[in-house]
Amino acid sequence: MRLLDIMNEVEFNSNKPWDEIQNTEIKDIAYNSSKCEDGYIFVAIKGETVDGHKYAQNAYERGTRVFILQNDLELNEDAIKLFVNDSRIALSKMSANYFGNPSKELKVIGVTGTKGKTTITNYISSVLNKAGLNTGVIGTNGTFYNGKKEKTLNTTPESYELHRIFRNMIDSGVKCVSMEVSSGGIMMERVKDVDFDIAIFSNLSPDHIGPKEHPTFEHYLGCKAKLFTLAKHGIINIDDKYANQIIEKATCDIETFGIDNKADLSAQNIEYSRAIDSLGVSFDVKTIDEIFNAYICAPGTFSIYNALAVMSVCKYLKIEKNIMLEALKSAKVKGRVEVLPVLDYATIIIDYAHNGVSLESILQTLKQYDHNRLICLFGSVGGRTELRRKELGDVASRECDLCILTSDNPDFEDPMNVIKDIADSFKGSDCEYIVEPDRKVAIEKAIELAQEGDMIVFAGKGHEESQLIKGEWIPFSETEIAKEAARNIIEKKMEKQLS
Repeated sequence: MRLLDIMNEVEFNSNKPWDEIQNTEIKDIAYNSSKCEDGYIFVAIKGETVDGHKYAQNAYERGTRVFILQNDLELNEDAIKLFVNDSRIALSKMSANYFGNPSKELKVIGVTGTKGKTTITNYISSVLNKAGLNTGVIGTNGTFYNGKKEKTLNTTPESYELHRIFRNMIDSGVKCVSMEVSSGGIMMERVKDVDFDIAIFSNLSPDHIGPKEHPTFEHYLGCKAKLFTLAKHGIINIDDKYANQIIEKATCDIETFGIDNKADLSAQNIEYSRAIDSLGVSFDVKTIDEIFNAYICAPGTFSIYNALAVMSVCKYLKIEKNIMLEALKSAKVKGRVEVLPVLDYATIIIDYAHNGVSLESILQTLKQYDHNRLICLFGSVGGRTELRRKELGDVASRECDLCILTSDNPDFEDPMNVIKDIADSFKGSDCEYIVEPDRKVAIEKAIELAQEGDMIVFAGKGHEESQLIKGEWIPFSETEIAKEAARNIIEKKMEKQLS
C-alpha cells in the first residue's frame, strides 16, 4: 500500500519532500519495534511509562525506514521521518486507512460504563446470532467470531489491532460487532476512527481514577461521554445518576431504558427465581406500543438493566421479538454471576467482581434470593492501591455471614499483606472470616464448609483461567477446582453412608 494512502487525512510534517516519498510502498504498520522489518512504518507512541521513541533505532536496525514521530530523533539519512502532534491519533487514522476503513462495512455497537459491558456485549452477540445476524464480540474475555477466539491484552484493543480484527471479521462473513469500549480505550484514542452505529451507556461509578488512569472522576465521565459523539444512535440507562450528563454531551439521537424513571423501554412486575443451575428473574417489558414478559437466566436488578440495553438494540435493529426473548432465556457469560451446579444443597457462583461497587452489587443481589448463609471468597490484586482492598473488605464484612480471605493475582506482593489490609475492615463486624492465602485450598475449604441453602461466591477472578504469581501467569481454573472439591465431598458422604 502506498504511504500516500496510509497517511490520508493525517496531518504531519516531514524531513523529506513529499513528492519524493508519497509513493513509497508500505507492507505494514507497527508500534512495537520488535515487530518491525523492511517495508514497515514504525509509529513511536508516548505511553505513561514507555516512550516508543526510544525504540526507533531498533526499528531502523530491523529494516524499517519510515517513522511516525512526535519528537525529532537521530536516525540515518535514508530514514523518512513524519512528525505528528499525537502519534496515537495518527496510528488510529493510519490503521483505519491501512485496513480499508473496515468499521464502515460493519454494524458496530459500542458499550461503555463501569459495570455490565462484558455481559451486555455477549448478550447482544447471543441474540443477534440467534436472529441470523452474524455478530462478533470484542472485550475483556477476548475476541470471538465464527467459532474463532483471540486473546486481547486490553478490554478495548489498540487501534491497529482493532481495525485488523474488524477486517478479519468481515473476511470471515461477520456483519455486526458488539464491543466493550473502556474509558481508557477512549482516552488513548483507540476508537477515534471507529464508525459506531450504536453506543450504549450502562452505568457510572468512581473507578480507574489515579496514577496512569484518569486524574479525576470528571475526566472519567468525560471519556465515557465521548463515545456518544462518535455514534449515530445512543442508548442510555436513564436511571443512572449521571445519565443526563452523558445525554447533554451527546451529538447522536438518544433513546432510554430504565426501571425507576420514565423511559422508552422499561421493566416492571419483577420476580426472582432460583434453580440448582441458575438464578433467574422474570419481568414485564413496557414500550410505547406494548407490554410483554421476559425471562433471563441471571439474577438481580443489574441483570434486568443489561437485558433492557440488549432489547433496545434489538428494537433499533428491528430484530423479531420472539427470537430475542428466546435467546435471552439462555444467554450466559462465563465468569459473570456464573452458577456452578456442583452441589445440590448449596449454590456456588463465580463472578468477576473485583472492586467495592461490583462486589456490593452482586452480594446485595444474592440476598434477594432465599438462602441460609451468604459466603464470599475473595482477595485483591497485589501491587495495586490499598483503597480497593478497603472497599472490598468494607462491603464483604457488611453484607456477608462468612468470608474466606485469600489471594487474587498477587504478582510480586506477599498475599498475606493484601489479606491483612482487607482483614482490617472486619474489626467490629458481625461477619466471621477465615484466612487462607492459597486460593486453591480456599476454594476446597469453601466447598467443604457449604451447608444446606448456603450461597457461596468466588469473587474477583471470573472468566480468568490463570493466576499472576511473581510475574508469571500460572494456569488456574476455579471451575475445575470447585468441581473436583465437590466430587470429593460427595464421594466421602456416600462412603460414610455405606459404612
